[in-house]
Amino acid sequence: MGLILRALAAGGWAAGAAFAVFAVACALFVVAEWAEERPRQARRAIWAAVWAVDTVLALAALDGVSAWRALASAAANHVYALNLARFPLVHMGGALFLGSCALAVGNHVLWFVYFIQRLDFPFGQVCAFMFFGVWLVPLALFVSLAPADAALPSARARPAGPKTRRSALRALLALAAPAPAEPQPLHTE
Repeated sequence: MGLILRALAAGGWAAGAAFAVFAVACALFVVAEWAEERPRQARRAIWAAVWAVDTVLALAALDGVSAWRALASAAANHVYALNLARFPLVHMGGALFLGSCALAVGNHVLWFVYFIQRLDFPFGQVCAFMFFGVWLVPLALFVSLAPADAALPSARARPAGPKTRRSALRALLALAAPAPAEPQPLHTE
C-alpha cells in the first residue's frame, strides 16, 4: 500500500507542476495580449512596476539584504526601462535590448550567488524576493515588447493584408513551432 500511495503522490506532484507551468504560460499570453491591445496602459504599468520594485529593493536593503546588490538591481531596472522609449517596438539586435538581456543575466547571477552564500533565508522568502525584486520588470518588458521586424516591412515577402504586431513571446513561440505544411490536392488530373 505504501508503494501505490507514493506513486500516486509522485504522479500528483508531476501533474500539479505541469498544470502550474501551463497556468503561468497562459497568464503570460494574456498579459502579452493586453499589452498588445493597450500599449499606453502597458507602458504606464511597467513604469509603475519599476518604481514599485525600487521601493521593494530599498526596503529589502533596510532589512539587511545586500545594499549594493539592491542598488545594482534598481539601476538595471532603469536600464530595462530605457526600452520604453520606443515601446512596444524593439529592435532585437539593438545594443539597448542586448545590453538589457546581459544585465538581466548578470542581475540574476548576483542574487543567485548572494542567496546561495546565505542559506539562512527561507525558500519562500527567496522566491518572493526573486519574483518581485529581480524578475518582475524584465519579465513584464519581455512579454509586452513587440519585435520591430514583426511590425515593419522586412525583406521577406508577405501576403497583402492587415499588418499586425506580435509580442516578443509570440515571435519566439512562432520560431519554435513547426511551419504548417502546404496543402496537397486531393485529386491530380
